[in-house]
Amino acid sequence: MADKPETKTATFESLQLLPGQPLQLEIDGYSSERDRSILVGYRPGKSVIVTTPMAHGHPISVKLDTNLNVRLFANKINGACAFRSHVIHVSVSPFPHLYLAMPNQLFLGEVRKAVRAKVSVHATLVFQGERNNSEIIDLSTDGGRLRARVEAIEPGEVITLITKLDLGSVEKVMRLQGIVRSFVFDNEKGTSTIGLQWQKLEENDAIALQAYVLTRLHDNPH
Repeated sequence: MADKPETKTATFESLQLLPGQPLQLEIDGYSSERDRSILVGYRPGKSVIVTTPMAHGHPISVKLDTNLNVRLFANKINGACAFRSHVIHVSVSPFPHLYLAMPNQLFLGEVRKAVRAKVSVHATLVFQGERNNSEIIDLSTDGGRLRARVEAIEPGEVITLITKLDLGSVEKVMRLQGIVRSFVFDNEKGTSTIGLQWQKLEENDAIALQAYVLTRLHDNPH
């Protein structure tokens, strides 16, 4: 569930999460790989209350005792957190929400890098000494996708992206190196969609990316 989780004494309550905290649910037996949810609140030592994920405008059907993984970025520890729980109550009033059992253990540290979010972030693409405007449309701590008006970049080439991420209280300027994994040129629009895998990602940049991606899941989940 987490890569090399650290064993710490942190409890869910110690994270001091606020209502509205974006969450990512991985529900056992459900076809979607991950679903968006929001923290409604919690009863210390008892339960965690979250919104029921939606699909096609309707809450998904979740049964009692269904097991699930919960992932989030906790500002208190400035890092990612994951835990295992199960559904102890399902409610539809005044809005669809679930009561989850309070977790016995938290996994703190790096959460699986596959977590992605749809974004729209301006970036400057630097390749072979030339600069082009581009738009990052898909972002994770492992890589991303962008649109740009460039006609030919071969997979395996290394490009640089310079961008600025809004992390709430601060803005962080980032210079990211990425290996091109896919390149598709749209003749009609004159734009390319480029898939990237980050290379030599500094620890501070990885933390900033993780924070940005997990908070953006609230608005634009994959």
